[in-house]
Amino acid sequence: MTTSWLIFISFAATPPREVVDRIAAVIESEIITVRELERKAAPFMDKLQEISDLTEREKRRREILQQVLDIEIGERIVNAEIERNKDRLGVTDQDIDRTVQDVMHHNRLTREQLEAALYGQGLTWSEFRDKLRSQLQRKRLIEFLVQAKVQLKDSDIKRRCEERQHGTQREVRVCASHVLRKIPAKAGAEEVEKLRARMSQMQAELAAGADFAAYALKYSDDTAAPNGDLGCFGRGEMLREFEEMAYRLEVGDVSQVIRTEFGFHIIKVTDRQQASGADCSDEAVLNNFRNEIYQEEMDRQMNAWLADLRRKAFVEVRL
Repeated sequence: MTTSWLIFISFAATPPREVVDRIAAVIESEIITVRELERKAAPFMDKLQEISDLTEREKRRREILQQVLDIEIGERIVNAEIERNKDRLGVTDQDIDRTVQDVMHHNRLTREQLEAALYGQGLTWSEFRDKLRSQLQRKRLIEFLVQAKVQLKDSDIKRRCEERQHGTQREVRVCASHVLRKIPAKAGAEEVEKLRARMSQMQAELAAGADFAAYALKYSDDTAAPNGDLGCFGRGEMLREFEEMAYRLEVGDVSQVIRTEFGFHIIKVTDRQQASGADCSDEAVLNNFRNEIYQEEMDRQMNAWLADLRRKAFVEVRL
């Protein structure tokens, strides 16, 4: 998201001048203002009004601001690292063109349809390409500095498979459908609350027996699952908030509205399957465990890398 770094100053009839917008944090040579931080945190503040205790509400508000600030500090530090390594990352206009084509192909969209979808999210074509460039630069930076450190041993993969094979509990896989409504990139708190209210009304209708597939086809923003069907998935395959809700539901249950980084979801569990024991002589099974261990190691290395970047960076929090 494009940000502007303006400190708003109001001029009284006579000096001195008064600085209106306070600084929340300084990262290297950049600043994050309180006003900007509150704007970024606004979509997460929409449920605070449900807290009647004013002291508790203010405590929760400050916790949200701190969480958003931590995320923003991490983003700025990584962006600075991208800038330092920009020459070796080598993201070209042709790379972005190919990525745009991949996006259109994956979502079965024409250029005009994609532009219309971006407009609905408050993004211009130029801003979209800038976002893709940033994503590609970040991906290559991680490949250079993090992914190269991930080393997998066949013995570790086989041991994980055998542990799972002889475990007392078989993995349960959940089969589910969902309705997704994305939150526009520049949506304010009022717009987010209106969208949540519409989803709550839809949830009540679905819980009362409305046709879930028909609602997903008509209302869902998930173009990859036009009738809402997500198939079956195990632990670690979905976003944490989504997975936790899905695993709490019984077959046929419709969830309350939940929020993830993609937007608002309503989930319906259609089946629960008891997974069979792992066949550790099957290369496809071993590949699944290889991917599982790889993701765990990537997460560990990423966290260590980000912590190291933050230790080395100049960060002054004034919130």
